[in-house]
Amino acid sequence: MSTPAPSVDASIVPALQSKPRIRARWPIASLGRPFWIFFVAALFMDFGFDLYFFLYNLFLLSLHYDERAIGIISSSLTLGNLIATLPVAMLARRYGLQKPLLFCFIAAPIICIVRVQLPWMAAQIVFAFLTGVALSAWPVCFAPMVAKLTTDDTRVFAFSFTFATGIGTGTLAGLAGGYLPIAFRSISKLASMTAGMRIVLIGAAGIVMFGVLPISKLRMATPPPPDSCKLRVPHPFLLKFLAAFAMWSLVTGSFVPFAPVFFEKQKGVSLQHVGLIFSASEFVQFCAVLLVPFVYQRIGIVGGIVMAQIATAAAAIFLGRAHSAGYAVCWYLAFSGAQFTAGPGFYGMLMSRMKDSERSSASALQNIAGALSQAGASALTGILIVRSGYTSVFAANVGLIIVSTAIVMMFLSDKTAPHIAEEAPGPSSRL
Repeated sequence: MSTPAPSVDASIVPALQSKPRIRARWPIASLGRPFWIFFVAALFMDFGFDLYFFLYNLFLLSLHYDERAIGIISSSLTLGNLIATLPVAMLARRYGLQKPLLFCFIAAPIICIVRVQLPWMAAQIVFAFLTGVALSAWPVCFAPMVAKLTTDDTRVFAFSFTFATGIGTGTLAGLAGGYLPIAFRSISKLASMTAGMRIVLIGAAGIVMFGVLPISKLRMATPPPPDSCKLRVPHPFLLKFLAAFAMWSLVTGSFVPFAPVFFEKQKGVSLQHVGLIFSASEFVQFCAVLLVPFVYQRIGIVGGIVMAQIATAAAAIFLGRAHSAGYAVCWYLAFSGAQFTAGPGFYGMLMSRMKDSERSSASALQNIAGALSQAGASALTGILIVRSGYTSVFAANVGLIIVSTAIVMMFLSDKTAPHIAEEAPGPSSRL
């Protein structure tokens, strides 16, 4: 369901009609006030938790946790997120998107603050699991909320814009995470770096809670009765979409986690320069995701996804054949930027093809498929690197891209996957 466009004074209609090219080229002008209110909440979520999770493992290291313990704690969070995804989707269908989001913006920061105060292993595992449960509402409700507050013409741009700003806030969070603990320690004359990190972690969780205000200001339509919210199973388009998205998630979760090791071990790049490479890759991702809506607007969502996948496959081939560090860095930047440009297309396609009442369930299944694929990809890639080296990883990525592209072209095109009409918005869905 799309939020209806705000009413426009009749005296300025001719002026708006005289500038169709500007609005077409820059869809940001078509995004309404409800979207920007939600966007502010997303900024608080992205920056606060990017900062929190950037520092949290370092905080655990300062408490003398080893990598094995940190891995167990991280797995507990992932497990809580996956287990809660479908129940949260059911609640979102029954009560609407706003209530689960409010719960997420309140409960998740509180649990994260408690985690910082309890250094015991058992408590860390339990509260990591609860953090995952509370955070599950965000991936379940994020895409349906963006879809609800946009139209078919602006949806892909809205996803691209939020993804791009998420990358930007992640970069800022990394810079803040490296500076603030030292600053707090020097200003407050704290005894250890651990105390400085604890203050920043609590502050990061507090930043997320500011998102409650914009979320509470949204005035959403009353959700339909529970009987009309049931997801059709099996859903032909959804099953095909999940197959393509799972294959693509295997690609996005394969090489990137091992890229620092690749550059340091295989190409002899220093750790400091590795950090610069990944700062550059985030900048490339930011620019690519922000500009790709114009590609989607010109050749369509399916064409844009296929183009992004072909570009990613080409970059993977050349990255695998690069003999010098300089060429490897160039092709890695191309690989990183290209693979991120497919994300807005996948999200926009799913939300445009599903009824409003089915979007939360579809988003939940997409989250599960993506998380499981990326988790499996990391494990399998590690085994493949040890046995056959990085060249085999790039070859496997190209093969997976070919399969995913074939599914998109054969089963998800406009001709083979019917578009689901938007449901009429309720009278209370505008601000």
